[in-house]
Amino acid sequence: MEGDFETQTERRLATIWADVLKLDKVSRDQDFFVLGGDSLLATKVVLEARRIWNIDFTVRVLIDTPALADLAERIDGLARRDNGTLASHDPA
Repeated sequence: MEGDFETQTERRLATIWADVLKLDKVSRDQDFFVLGGDSLLATKVVLEARRIWNIDFTVRVLIDTPALADLAERIDGLARRDNGTLASHDPA
């Protein structure tokens, strides 16, 4: 997914959101819930993020950090903490 993304994590997360929300495009400043996300869709995002980044990630994190760029930053932090790696270097 092309866009104004600053990190690989933002790009990957945008792809997940677009798939889950059935949207063509997602921007880094958009809010998951404003785009139509709900708790069931949030669970799908969380499960996919856990699989991709191998992190301890919950729906609460998504609720507390609903903007894509901010959430990507949180994911990178969780990945560093949980895996000792930087999530933005994960392949897309």
